[in-house]
Amino acid sequence: MNETHPQTTHTIPGHGPSTTILVGGGMGIAGAFLGLALFLIACFGLEGAFLFSPLPFVLGAVGLIVCIIGTIAGKGGIEDTQILGAMFVCLFGIVGGLLEMSVRYNWHIFAGT
Repeated sequence: MNETHPQTTHTIPGHGPSTTILVGGGMGIAGAFLGLALFLIACFGLEGAFLFSPLPFVLGAVGLIVCIIGTIAGKGGIEDTQILGAMFVCLFGIVGGLLEMSVRYNWHIFAGT
């Protein structure tokens, strides 16, 4: 009766690098959905929604930084594709926030206009 047990590290649930990556991904998702909501509100004629345009950018940027820190610290039980997905969603928040900030602050992105 010689059984082998896999070597597992016993950590406190809810703590560790994998939780950090999940928090960063959650912030990216929140930023992407907030940016989409602000865009749809502005499409209905309420241009005051662009006052909140820095929020998706900040949520996406902080989420990306948190994801990178969690990845450097060690990814725990999360696969590589999940980490890339979290970073990709954070980039959605960053790009969407920058585009909405360009409307709010009247930035000329394309040179022809």
